[in-house]
Amino acid sequence: LFTGKFLEVDIMSQGASLDWGYPFAGRPLALKGYYKYAPKAIDMVKDPYKDLKGQSDECQIQIMLTDWPEPFRINTSEGRFVDVENDKGIIAFARMEADYATDGYQEFTLDLEYRDMTRTPKYVVISACASSLGDYFTGGVGSVMYVDEFEFIYR
Repeated sequence: LFTGKFLEVDIMSQGASLDWGYPFAGRPLALKGYYKYAPKAIDMVKDPYKDLKGQSDECQIQIMLTDWPEPFRINTSEGRFVDVENDKGIIAFARMEADYATDGYQEFTLDLEYRDMTRTPKYVVISACASSLGDYFTGGVGSVMYVDEFEFIYR
């Protein structure tokens, strides 16, 4: 699940292209919601993650506010992903990961860490996945995550 557009699948390279981001100019303090997770053991791996085979899969929910000039074009065939640590267009960011099964839905709150309080966001990216390394074709077949009731928290 992500905010943006799915563009295409490249069957030959087993990759995909998508645009991350949805127009947004707010400054929330946090993203709150609920998730339910049932991981499987990682059984599909690709370099450089082959050493993770057999470990529990890990879900991930993340949010970023950006002032990119346009949505970010992800291309898994070319290895083009957002560099969260170094991307100068990211104004605020938060992430959670979990590698354990939940007993029903669990509440989460992701407190946004603002890197810059002077710039105005242009896009919001929210991504939720049952395999945090799924973009890299690494994860547990059958891992399942449900999410519900996302809301922004403001003062």
